[in-house]
Amino acid sequence: MATVCKVRGINLNYSAKYLVNFDVIRDMVLETGAEPTVNVHTEKKIKRRRKGGTVAIVTEPEDKTYRISFFKRRRLSGNSSVPLGYK
Repeated sequence: MATVCKVRGINLNYSAKYLVNFDVIRDMVLETGAEPTVNVHTEKKIKRRRKGGTVAIVTEPEDKTYRISFFKRRRLSGNSSVPLGYK
């Protein structure tokens, strides 16, 4: 059975799929000795640049940092979470 991993904001290409995958994300959530962030480097990222009303297409390297965030949830013991205002 194949595992499908979708990560918001990161293009999962051939090199990135070895850095960000299910096992890495699981270890980050469970905090089992995993590093809290993963840096993904893309050598050739196509971007749009706006210059004085015109748009230019450029290709340049890009670095992105992936980390687990719980901005709208509060973590409880036993790896469960509740919404921020929950009592």
